[in-house]
Amino acid sequence: MTGTGEDDKPEVEETSVWKLDSNVRSQILKSIGYCSFYILVSSMMVFTNKALTYSYGFSSTTVLLLCQMVITAILLPLVKSTGLISFEKFDFRRALQVTPISLFYCLNGACGLMALKSMSVPSYTLIKRLAPLFTISMEYTVLNKKSSTGVILAVCTMVVGTLIASQDDSKSAVSGWAFGFASCVLQALYLALVKKSGAQSGLNTWGVLFYHSVLSVPILSALVLLLGELEAFLSFDQWFSRAFQIVFVCSLFAGFLLNYALFLCTERTSPTSTVVSGHVKALAQTVIGFFTFEGADTSFWY
Repeated sequence: MTGTGEDDKPEVEETSVWKLDSNVRSQILKSIGYCSFYILVSSMMVFTNKALTYSYGFSSTTVLLLCQMVITAILLPLVKSTGLISFEKFDFRRALQVTPISLFYCLNGACGLMALKSMSVPSYTLIKRLAPLFTISMEYTVLNKKSSTGVILAVCTMVVGTLIASQDDSKSAVSGWAFGFASCVLQALYLALVKKSGAQSGLNTWGVLFYHSVLSVPILSALVLLLGELEAFLSFDQWFSRAFQIVFVCSLFAGFLLNYALFLCTERTSPTSTVVSGHVKALAQTVIGFFTFEGADTSFWY
């Protein structure tokens, strides 16, 4: 009896360890999948927006964000009616919980597009490497989550490299760097709020995205009027260009996919994982950027 029990015990422990390892592997694979999806859509978004601003001279960047939010607010209920997705009906109480996300997202998006308009793609990628530093700080402040020493040291190394490389960028305007820096701070703040509000409001990813898109429309409309972009948008001379129309429509749907990928990755992993995922694509994005849209100075520091 005793001998049989001793023989069975290691087998039970081995089975438990195997199940634990299997669950961990499954979670890692899912996290990689979420991050990969975000990386793919984010890369597409950067070059699509750069094509609009550089190739066609489209300067109404805030209007572009507004159009992307309007498309998202229209598409989600339509897709919901098919039964493919589900989310709660609009509720004022939940709207108040999501409002800070929309506010900081709109400000971040406006700053990001303004930075991309006056910077090369590699330079834009460079300054966005500052984002993890602020994200770690926001995770601690908003989510009470402390990063490990190794993660902090790795992020500090990226920041030092960014500061060194930025001294050799002779093409990007100072205003571009200023907008890019502001975008990093705002991105860190709204990602931390996405993680927090998803748990507090009880909404799934589609629900948070729907509330966010609806709430963003009036905020972005106010920004459009404040920045005086409406007149430039209406008088733009490329509206009848078939090539521009294709790129513009692609940018609208890419914006819809990017918002979903970003919220999904943040809720299922963490704000820091989402930001770091954005840097995984940096090498390929930078190499492509060297040969498109005027590139950047191909010097040692890059």
